[in-house]
Amino acid sequence: MGNFKGVFLLLLLLSLTFAGELKVYSIVKGKVIKVHVKEGQKVKKGQLLMEIDPSLYLAEKERLLGKKKEIEARLWKVERDYNRLKELFERDLLAESTFENKKIEYDTLKAQLQQVEGELKRVNTLISYTRIVAPLDGRVFRILTPEGSYTNGELQPQPVLLLRPIGR
Repeated sequence: MGNFKGVFLLLLLLSLTFAGELKVYSIVKGKVIKVHVKEGQKVKKGQLLMEIDPSLYLAEKERLLGKKKEIEARLWKVERDYNRLKELFERDLLAESTFENKKIEYDTLKAQLQQVEGELKRVNTLISYTRIVAPLDGRVFRILTPEGSYTNGELQPQPVLLLRPIGR
């Protein structure tokens, strides 16, 4: 989570209802571990409203970090071999097919590393979305997902509470 300075982002999707309430959505899945507000309470923009257990995403992050280390170790070895074979190939001391096979292996590992790094970025973003904050100054109208409830916002964004903007 270190990359996300002041992880207070995160309101995920907003929609204004006909009654003037603003639905605050979750796009992550997990158990609501803490609701920091009560119905009727005034809130300020950026104020923490609710937290969803990030355990699933933290476990996935650890798995991806392990996979990244494994690929980096293999890549280190393959890159060294590739550079040696390239030198031999350039001096006409190695068959082209042997060199091409090592290049394919090297390029494949680089692509796998890039994929894992992309997955890590996604998981880090989802971790940050487990902290839901107020998108604007308002009053909590209704809590739709109380503590202990589960949200599965990854399948479909799920409204977790309604806010009424101040002045309505």
